Amino acid sequence: MMNYLGNLHPNFMSDKQVKTEAWASEWGFLLACIGSAVGIGNIWRFPYIVGENGGGAFLIPFIIIVGSLGFVLMLLEFAIGRRYKSSIVTGLASISKKFKWAGAAIALVAFAMLSYYLVILGWVLSYFISNLGQTFLEFEKFTQSYYPVLAFTAVLILTFIIVRRGITSGIEKFNKIGILFLIGIIIPLMIYGVTLPGSSEGISYFLKPDFSRIGEPQIWSTAFGQAFFSLSLGSGSLLTYGSYLRGKHSLIRSSSIIISANTMISIFAGIMIFSFVFSFGMNPQEGIPLIFEVLPNIFSDINFGFFVGAIFFFLLLIAGLTSAIGLFQVPNASLQDSFNLSNKKSSAIIAIGIFLVGIPSALSYSPIELGLSGVLFLDGMDYVFGTYGITISELIFVVVVTWFVDKKKILENINATSRFNIPQSTISVVKYSSPIVIIAILVSTAIF
Repeated sequence: MMNYLGNLHPNFMSDKQVKTEAWASEWGFLLACIGSAVGIGNIWRFPYIVGENGGGAFLIPFIIIVGSLGFVLMLLEFAIGRRYKSSIVTGLASISKKFKWAGAAIALVAFAMLSYYLVILGWVLSYFISNLGQTFLEFEKFTQSYYPVLAFTAVLILTFIIVRRGITSGIEKFNKIGILFLIGIIIPLMIYGVTLPGSSEGISYFLKPDFSRIGEPQIWSTAFGQAFFSLSLGSGSLLTYGSYLRGKHSLIRSSSIIISANTMISIFAGIMIFSFVFSFGMNPQEGIPLIFEVLPNIFSDINFGFFVGAIFFFLLLIAGLTSAIGLFQVPNASLQDSFNLSNKKSSAIIAIGIFLVGIPSALSYSPIELGLSGVLFLDGMDYVFGTYGITISELIFVVVVTWFVDKKKILENINATSRFNIPQSTISVVKYSSPIVIIAILVSTAIF
């Protein structure tokens, strides 16, 4: 294949933006990336995916995948971001002008995902506030009102305010506080959960593998999908965050820390969730109802339930916001670089766009029950963009980078500041194996 690396097109980005926007510290970069990866999905989606796929039998494939293919794909996103110091749109356009559409498509997927993700985050905010007021919301009654629209607007404004302040003063500062809060909350909640009677059954279900199921293709396919989802691969947020790196940061060390932290938080969340669920004899294979119906019922039956519920939903709120900020920055940075806009202008445009596109999702479960052909708008958006869009985005990114960028140039950015070197053969393996794996995930999702 022709090597397009080095064909940098300065007209796609502002030189001022490239020089001024940067992380204040590697610590801030790490926490922001952990925050982008650790979202609501790690707290509720990961446990129920584990529950649907044989408990501990799912963990072994998942850990193998995030530690191998997931690790290399994360390195690729960081490497391209740091090399071109630009957004997903201008970064891929720097490889070749004809790939500008690919970057725009990935940014569009991030934009679309954020539009309904903030609706769900608005539900979390509402449950948090209700627990503070010592009341438990009933999910159906709540969603059948118009309060979700107000809650969606509130979290959108909060996300906008954080991003508008820029990388150092906004995104980095919030993640430094938010991730420490998240860790400081999830560990005590996990400890509290394991002290409940019957929690040992939940922990055993979650951690003890059923070796007879480990070889099932469906489990491996689901594990691949969850790994991409969990590590925030395909959304463009890791590449975008990598573009603000300056100095001698080891991408290999950073990726190892991010993946380890993300996996540990997911496991802590699983132990916490299953401890609560099994202690009260609930179904461990619930999806969204697990968070908004099952757990509130559990909290209502325990001592200091309002307090525990408030802490839990605050945990979800922090996790959701750190992830939402990462998604927001993808189209935001793309708009800045493509049209030479200031952060304040671009973030305002994105916020208005998210509001307009997100309103139908916010009204999906309302009395209007807004949808198309019997499918609620939010569910349809999640199916199109959250299931297929983000996976196709990662496929596009992998093909563009591994087929059209010189392996030596990629490895220069990965290995330059690390004690351990990634060999060229690794990129070659990813070049051929990743598209096959990603296509297999798409086919498996469509079939099952």
